[in-house]
Amino acid sequence: MRIAVTWLVRAVLGGTVDRRVRPIVAFTFLYAVSFSTFWVYAGVFAVKGLGARPVQVGTMFLASAPAAGVANYLAGHVSDRLGRKAPIVLSFLAASATVAGLASIGRNVAFGFALVVLLGVVGAPAYSLDRVLVADVVPDGEGREHAYATVRIASNLGVLLGPPLGALLIHFGGWRAFLIAIAVIGLVGAAVALAFLPATVAASVPRPPASGAVLRVLVQNRAFVLLLASTLFGFVVFVAYETVLPVIATTDYGLAPATWGLLAAISPLLVVSLQLRLTRATARTPTSRRLAGSLLLMGASFLALIVSSQLAVVAAVIVVFILGEMIWMPTSQALAAELAPPESRGTYFGTLNAMPGAAWTLAPFVALQLRASAGVPSVWTFFALAGLAAALIGWVAARNVTVPATSAPTRRAGAKAGSDRP
Repeated sequence: MRIAVTWLVRAVLGGTVDRRVRPIVAFTFLYAVSFSTFWVYAGVFAVKGLGARPVQVGTMFLASAPAAGVANYLAGHVSDRLGRKAPIVLSFLAASATVAGLASIGRNVAFGFALVVLLGVVGAPAYSLDRVLVADVVPDGEGREHAYATVRIASNLGVLLGPPLGALLIHFGGWRAFLIAIAVIGLVGAAVALAFLPATVAASVPRPPASGAVLRVLVQNRAFVLLLASTLFGFVVFVAYETVLPVIATTDYGLAPATWGLLAAISPLLVVSLQLRLTRATARTPTSRRLAGSLLLMGASFLALIVSSQLAVVAAVIVVFILGEMIWMPTSQALAAELAPPESRGTYFGTLNAMPGAAWTLAPFVALQLRASAGVPSVWTFFALAGLAAALIGWVAARNVTVPATSAPTRRAGAKAGSDRP
């Protein structure tokens, strides 16, 4: 039976799951099925469940993104002092309690918005510390990019399964059933993290300095600062796929919302089936070329929509974009792990994890203003230029840094499984 399961996993995913990251894979999947699924429906819930006006929903998201960005930084810094396990467990518990609160308040818009913003804050450790844990438990040269790719598969598998499950719960049980189910899955995530996550703060790692001292050292780390800038522009491009393309596709291009729903399924399907295969295939390419090339591919893919907005072209743009993103994510995360000192790794990653919040706050506003004032082609030109900027900055950040090219766990991995130290 075990052999059959291993064969099935290898056949579907294109590789095996390193034993050291299996607990991380488990809680990442549970987070994606539960709280990531909530964020998919957050805007709809605000209107249908809380009774908010659509114009108010933008304010909710505008408040959520910066708050979550600050929380991601603080979660990383706190984890340098307390370890990763306790913040993750407490985060699952607090997020479950927050969602349970949403299930009990009725149609109270102000209180509901406050709880949604709070969810982004208390959920930050469970959302972001998986990346730090991978760097903790997988040493340099032992398949770190492979491990990051595996965790991405778990997240995307949760994104693939969670929204349909949420739709069924909403259809048959309403918003209360949907929210209670998310809270329960969050409790399961807390139990899994408590039972199986290793304690990853070793006595051999020096005590981390105060936050101000860490930040002073961080800003002097030229390569990491450049990686932060590249990541910010990279997430600006990611917003093009995540939020701007659905708006333009269902308005200017005339696609039905249901059709977009089918197109959106391309991303998790590609990640689940191709992520490990693509990571392995590109592992021997220098880090700087992988980082720059993937970001160029992501941004330039949208230029095809200037030529044609047919359904087949939109689908092809999504495929090309996701292929670039599958190379970019594990490459940039492995590079960040290489650049971050072990004693301050959480703070470094927390700063990196704050970049998406800034992108989500600014990019949709800029893009939709361009759409209104200069037309849709200007939007895709803007995102292509953002991809070019991300690629150039990322290439400079990575050109003098060597990230081990091993794309799969070595034989030592099994011997270290279950270790409580990085």
